[in-house]
Amino acid sequence: MLHSKKLIRILIDLIGLNVSFFASSIIVLDDFNKVWDISIFKEDYMTLWIIVNLLWFSTLTLANKLYGRFEYTTFRVEIKSVLKNYMMHFIGFGIIYFLLYETGWEFKFFPAFYVLLIILLLLGRFILKRFLPHIGRVETLNYLVIGYCDVLPKVEKTISDAHLNKVKYIGSIGKNIPKGYKKIGEPEDIYPIIKENEVNLILYASNEMRGKEIRELKNYALLNFIDFKIIPLEVELISRGVKMEVHNGYPIISVKDEDIARLRNRFLKRAFDIVFSFFVIVFIMSWLYPLLALLIKIQSPGPAMFNQKRVGYKNKHFVCHKFRSMVLNDEADTKQATKNDSRITKVGAFMRRTNLDEMPQFFNVFKGDMSIVGPRPHPIYLDKELGNEMENYILRHYTKPGITGWAQVNGFRGPTETKEAKEGRTKHDVWYLRNWSFFLDLKIIFLTVFGKKTRENAF
Repeated sequence: MLHSKKLIRILIDLIGLNVSFFASSIIVLDDFNKVWDISIFKEDYMTLWIIVNLLWFSTLTLANKLYGRFEYTTFRVEIKSVLKNYMMHFIGFGIIYFLLYETGWEFKFFPAFYVLLIILLLLGRFILKRFLPHIGRVETLNYLVIGYCDVLPKVEKTISDAHLNKVKYIGSIGKNIPKGYKKIGEPEDIYPIIKENEVNLILYASNEMRGKEIRELKNYALLNFIDFKIIPLEVELISRGVKMEVHNGYPIISVKDEDIARLRNRFLKRAFDIVFSFFVIVFIMSWLYPLLALLIKIQSPGPAMFNQKRVGYKNKHFVCHKFRSMVLNDEADTKQATKNDSRITKVGAFMRRTNLDEMPQFFNVFKGDMSIVGPRPHPIYLDKELGNEMENYILRHYTKPGITGWAQVNGFRGPTETKEAKEGRTKHDVWYLRNWSFFLDLKIIFLTVFGKKTRENAF
């Protein structure tokens, strides 16, 4: 059978990691000979080298089993795991750098290192994709199926692709085998069939065998080096956002566990929020805040900031910060802005078109009230209105609200006066919750800056 060659993957990544480190050191030191100066590695760069390597492997548990088995998955999933670990390493290293900034590490080391690292990591995996299947002999996978379920054809295709199509379908066992599948017997005939056909894999998608019979078959497969995989019959119910838990020795599947709610993903999202918002506050808001505050006050008397209570994570209220884009008015907390709204100032119109009015919300992100990406927080009155009208609306409160979100980059921003606007925003917010990934957040951030739909209804 085709194995994952875990050790080869580890070695390739280690080579990429350390080549990137030494190459970046050469760039920083501007002298190849100095790289081998033992005194350097006894001091700052020896510590740096140890951190680089230890951090790569310490983040693996948060990066979804980077060196797990890839026999039954796609190359896209493997690359996604590599990129996730890369981002975890980047964020972790950034935090360590600011904690130990007096160590003497030169800042230009980091961009050089991470640019080289991502190139070498991806290059290494593409090389492995090309040559790894040919390292050693790939045996034909003989598999049989017990029963049938709707998802079986997709499972078979995934297995076939992973084994370079070197698979042989022996047949199916059970009473209700559909047309297109070859019935070769009943459950009581399974052991002779396994022996006669040198079966390597058993796919169980049935309820025809009792618990004792399944346990006996599982033990038989284990003793004879046969993979035994169970496909749940209610696979559509648990196909997304499931979590396996063990209660007193018994496995329990939780079907309400979205990826965004899992501890490692919450940690990743929060770490990114802290680092990103810190950079924005220090390097952008430090000069943008006084500049915009001055322009706002020149055009319209009153405070530069507009602070409003909004609904956040688990329906908790928080004070959301924005640059004031309107003249002072009594309807600010009860009426949404509309096109050609007379309350909006010229500076305010510019800030709204460019999203600059949202910039103070990076303080909300840093404090933990909001995230960079998530469903937009609504005023209390609007949240109640949409909650009463829209099915599943409450689900958007299972994560922190964001400065930008999936609904906004798809054109659903601004007033929610029509049924289509309300449904569109709710539908996109719920979709984001159920399909969250770190790379989806990065995509949304990119589209917020460069996407055309983001500016629709920006008034």
